[in-house]
Amino acid sequence: MDPPVPKATEAQRLIYARTLAGDTALGARQPALSASARRLLILIDGRRTVGLLEDVVRGGELDGLCAELLAQGLVELTGIAGEPDEAGRLARLLAEKAALQAAKQRLRRLFEGELGTAGHVWDARVADCVNMEVLRRVLREAVDVVFYRNGEAAARRIVAAVRPMFEARRPPS
Repeated sequence: MDPPVPKATEAQRLIYARTLAGDTALGARQPALSASARRLLILIDGRRTVGLLEDVVRGGELDGLCAELLAQGLVELTGIAGEPDEAGRLARLLAEKAALQAAKQRLRRLFEGELGTAGHVWDARVADCVNMEVLRRVLREAVDVVFYRNGEAAARRIVAAVRPMFEARRPPS
């Protein structure tokens, strides 16, 4: 039986739009923004909910970045999206499960190829991931391990194999 689909919180349903100052800041690269804040500002368009933007920043950073952009006057709150219906939530859950299974299949034995028998641990951690966010975190850690053990070229091979799985999931620009 599938686990119940969590409802979107009100914070995840917030919709922000860039202000004129936000558009100017992107063009002039002023004020100085972190790479995460700039990436988020680029994607804020007055249509996407905050929940759809969670994948473009590290876990736990989204609320702080939104507050920073709001305090600087670079974005403004334009609305709150309605709660999606049960069919929409179920469709998202099924799509997430399918994407996770496809990613796990594509990553199967990838780390064994780069790390030898030590890669079994990372392959097992990938197989144990329960959602795409957990998989993303495991992969970030694994890429660091591959980099420190086998160098930049090996880490780039892992990133090249992983990147398409997450780029396909990004919200449209």
